[in-house]
Amino acid sequence: MNVRAGTMSGFGAMAARKKNNGYSGPRITVKSRIVKSRGNKNRNARGGGSGIGLPSVSIGGVGKLFTRAVSMAFMGALVLAVSVGLLAGYRWLTTVNYFALQNAEIVGCSRLGSDHIREVAGLTSGVNVLSLSMDRMRADLSREPWVESVSVRRVLPGTIHIEVKEKAPSYLVQYQGTLYYADEVGRIIDKVESGQFVSLPQIEVEAGMEKHLPLLADLRRAVSEHQVPFDFGQIAWLRLSWGRGLEIRLMEPGIVLCLGSQNWHRNLSRMNLVWSDLRRRGELDKVGLITAEGDKVWVEKRGAADAPQS
Repeated sequence: MNVRAGTMSGFGAMAARKKNNGYSGPRITVKSRIVKSRGNKNRNARGGGSGIGLPSVSIGGVGKLFTRAVSMAFMGALVLAVSVGLLAGYRWLTTVNYFALQNAEIVGCSRLGSDHIREVAGLTSGVNVLSLSMDRMRADLSREPWVESVSVRRVLPGTIHIEVKEKAPSYLVQYQGTLYYADEVGRIIDKVESGQFVSLPQIEVEAGMEKHLPLLADLRRAVSEHQVPFDFGQIAWLRLSWGRGLEIRLMEPGIVLCLGSQNWHRNLSRMNLVWSDLRRRGELDKVGLITAEGDKVWVEKRGAADAPQS
C-alpha cells in the first residue's frame, strides 16, 4: 500500500484523535522502500565489470623520454669528442721534437756496458721519451742474467734514468762442460768470459746434494763475521759431497776442512776449537785434513791420510 507522506501525516493525526475518543481500529504498518536509481546501477556495473581498459598516454611522459634521449645522445657525443681530442693530443705529444731523447743516465753497472743497456732498453737517438714504455723497459732489462733489480723513470723533457743493481758472483761452477759464475747460494748467473774473468773459489755439487746449497751462504756469512780462522780469498775450491759434507780446500796453509752437513754450525764450532789448539801447539803446518762430523773431530797429517789422529 503506497501512501504519500502528507496523507500519512493526516491519517496519523486522525487516528490519534479517534484513539483519544476511545476508538480502537486495526493497526496499519507502512514500510518505506528506497529505490536505487537505474543510472547508478548501470554506472556501478560498468565500473566493476571485467572489461579491458586502454593505457592512458601522458603527453608529459613522452616529453621526458625525449629529453632523456637527447641528453644521452649529447653526452655520448661529448665523450667521443673528448676521447678523440685526447688521442690526437697524445699522438702529437709523442711525435713533437721537444720530448726527443737527449740523455740516458745509466748507473749501477760494472759488468754490463752502458751501450748494452741502451740497446736492450730500446733507447735510440731522437726517440720520443713519451712514446717509451717504462714497464717494457723494466721487463726487458730484468731478463738480463746479470741484472738483479732495475728501476726506470722519465725526466722530462728528454732524459731517461736507469738504475741497475747487478748480481754479485761468489763462486765458479762447472756445468755441462762449461764454467759459469754462481751467486752466494750456488745459483748459476752466466758463462765465464775471458775478457772479464774474476778469480773465485770453484764449487762442485754431487748429485742429490743440491738441497744443501744453503750451506754456501752460511759459510760466506761465517767468513764475513770472522767466525772461521781464514778469509774467503784463501779458499781454492768447495765441494758438497755425500761422504764428507762441505769440503773446503784452503790454498794457505794447504788444509782440507770437512764439515758434516748435519748440525753444520756445531761442526764448525768444534773445528775452530781444534784449529786453535793446533796453532797454539805449532802443529798447524803439519796438518792436511780436519774432519768435524757428529760428536768427533779427526785430524790427519799431510801425506798420511790413512793415519788419522784425534
